[in-house]
Amino acid sequence: MKKLVLIIFLVGFSRVFPAFEFDILGQLVASTSFPITVLKTVKVNGSTEAEFGASLQIGYQFPMTNSLKGVSVFCDIKVEQSIIGLTLPGNTKDTRKNSGLNLGVGLTSKFIFGSINSLVPRDTILGFGLGAKVLAFAPNIMFSSNIPFITPYVDLFVEQRFFVSRKLALVCGIIVGFDWMIFQQADMGIFGGTYISGYPSLNIGLSIGLHFGH
Repeated sequence: MKKLVLIIFLVGFSRVFPAFEFDILGQLVASTSFPITVLKTVKVNGSTEAEFGASLQIGYQFPMTNSLKGVSVFCDIKVEQSIIGLTLPGNTKDTRKNSGLNLGVGLTSKFIFGSINSLVPRDTILGFGLGAKVLAFAPNIMFSSNIPFITPYVDLFVEQRFFVSRKLALVCGIIVGFDWMIFQQADMGIFGGTYISGYPSLNIGLSIGLHFGH
């Protein structure tokens, strides 16, 4: 019932304010990490993990002409699963993992190309996003400092919108993203004797959801 009320509200809002847009997206990515150790003589490998997430994007579309239908700028609010994994060298089965939940906010730009000859009204989207995520919930990690882990991110993506009505479309897409989790010095030893100074990761995955607006 709550989901139905939310959909009705978003459709109604997009009709009253036609240039405003909303996207609600679910994401599934394969995240491969490349941990950086404090001691260069200590070598560890990362791991590849499946991570789920959701994104609420609220923005405004600036209309264009010719093949470029419009350019949209969104505020992107994220909730994502975060799995920090280290694989000890020489033993690929010994992977130490800690998991938690990231909350993030950023800006996303989308370049919208309309399809003229398609049987189903659809748009092709090319876009990118910049922002930062905070490890807001991690019950299995004992933090030594009061400052949470911060992760700046960059996302690149391609989306297709298939319109089922003038203001409502189904969305599916492909995402490629890069994260760089930053630790405080006091928290570098969350994996016992392995001290990590940085935790970059490459994410590749799929998104699916709904678009409300043009």
